[in-house]
Amino acid sequence: MSEPEIKGIFFEKKQISAGTMGTSRVSNDSHELHYYLKSNPKGEVDIFYLKPDGKPTAIVMETIPMDDFKTRFTDCSAHKCEFQPKTEKEEQEEKATERVSIAEQHLDKKEYHAAAFEFGQAIKVDDKNLKAHLGKGKAHMELGQVDEAKESFQKLSEIDSLYEKENKHVFNEYGIELRKSAMYDMAIENYQKAIEIDPDDEALYFNVARAQSEKGDIKEAVANLNKALSIQSDFKEAKALLAAITKETPK
Repeated sequence: MSEPEIKGIFFEKKQISAGTMGTSRVSNDSHELHYYLKSNPKGEVDIFYLKPDGKPTAIVMETIPMDDFKTRFTDCSAHKCEFQPKTEKEEQEEKATERVSIAEQHLDKKEYHAAAFEFGQAIKVDDKNLKAHLGKGKAHMELGQVDEAKESFQKLSEIDSLYEKENKHVFNEYGIELRKSAMYDMAIENYQKAIEIDPDDEALYFNVARAQSEKGDIKEAVANLNKALSIQSDFKEAKALLAAITKETPK
C-alpha cells in the first residue's frame, strides 16, 4: 500500500540552543518550527524553508525518510497557525475591520457622510460587524437622519453576539447612543435582553433604570435601581440616581 502524498505546512517542536562554544545552552522551552513538506518520488519527504508570508522557498533544507516524518512533524491544522491560509470568513472580517477603521477616522473628523458610507461598505463585506452597525447609526444621527439611524440600531440589536460578554463595551456604547438619541424603548428592550443573559450584572440594571427614568417610567426605574443595589450595595451612581428620582438624599 502506497503512502499518501505529503504536501503542506507542518511543524515540529524543538528545544533551541543559545550561545556559542562553551557558553551554549539548551532552552527549557520548546519552539514550534514551521516548514513546507512535500513527498518525493522516492517515497521520502523534502523539507523546505518558509518565506515570511508562509509560501515555500525553493531551498530543500533536508530530506527525510517517511518514518522520520511521522515521528517528527505535525500538520498545522492541529493548532492555530499563523501560516495557515485564512478562511473566507476570516478574510471578510479583516476587510470589514479595515473599513470600520477608516469610517471611525471620518467620524472623529465629523465627516459624517463619508463615515456612513464606509460603515455601510464594511457591512456589505461582513453584515455581523457590530462596530459597523453602531457607527453607521451614530453617523446618521449626527446627520439628522433619524429613520436611517433607527434602522442601523435595529439591525445591530438583532445580532446575537452583541449580548456576549466579550462585546460588553460595544453594547454599553450602543445603549448610551440610544439614550442620547431618546430611543428609550429600544434602549430598555436591549438592556432587558442583556439582563436575561447576565442577570447578575448590576450595571445593566442601572443603565436600564437610567433609560426608564429619562422616559418617565419612575416606578420601573426605582425597581431596577434597587435590584442593582441588591447586587452591589455600595454602587454610588445607583444610590445617587435613586435619590434624585425619589427626591431623597443619599445616605
